[in-house]
Amino acid sequence: MTDKLNPAILASNLLRAQDYRSAIPALSENYPDATAEDAYVVQVTAMADRISRNDPIIGARVGVHDRRPVFSLYPRSALMGTFEVADLSQMIQPIVQPVLTLRLFKELAGPGVTEEMVREATETVVGAIEIIDHRMVTPDGLQHIDVVADNGGISKILIGEHGLDISHDGDQLRNLKVRFNVDGEETGPPVGEITSPLSAVAALANHLGEQGGRLEADWFVVVGPLCAPAPLTVAAKVQLEIDDMAAVRLRAR
Repeated sequence: MTDKLNPAILASNLLRAQDYRSAIPALSENYPDATAEDAYVVQVTAMADRISRNDPIIGARVGVHDRRPVFSLYPRSALMGTFEVADLSQMIQPIVQPVLTLRLFKELAGPGVTEEMVREATETVVGAIEIIDHRMVTPDGLQHIDVVADNGGISKILIGEHGLDISHDGDQLRNLKVRFNVDGEETGPPVGEITSPLSAVAALANHLGEQGGRLEADWFVVVGPLCAPAPLTVAAKVQLEIDDMAAVRLRAR
């Protein structure tokens, strides 16, 4: 941990930024020598504060930033109801993106978790639309440590209802046909695409295992994005279609 970085103070500032919808300066600006390990301590400290607010962890996420993995956690408050409309007045600078969601029925505790173990622990795989809302700003763009400390920018997620059974074949996740559009306009390919979702989830389980944690049996695990994100504006209509999975539709106000 760098000498001047206080994870409790930064975690509190991040939560306050979300509560009051006002971004704070990026970690990389104030603490240029901070490491990814420092940033994960900030993330975990903020999540501990959420738990103390009766907002428990119900899922986890694997994303990519600057070609490096970003492991994040979902509080219960992030999960949207089927007919819920995203309230943008509660966000700072929201963007929307499509992701895959694995619903687990077995726990995964690292180290040593493999792709095969992830496949065997997965009940079903469904599409989801995720809203990212970064609580940090910097004129030069967010760095990897900023995204990590800010819990991947997780804000809200709307998860589809029907998906794929991968109990006999996990390779089908490598060649999915994805259509994602915002107000009728399709977005392009993602930057830093995750080509093997099962391998990504295994890496997440092993990362948590190093910290004494695990992926719980009733959690969902998100991998993505599957396409480039797009700004989310008032009255926007967002739709995600993945192969034969049920379409996911999100509206904003």
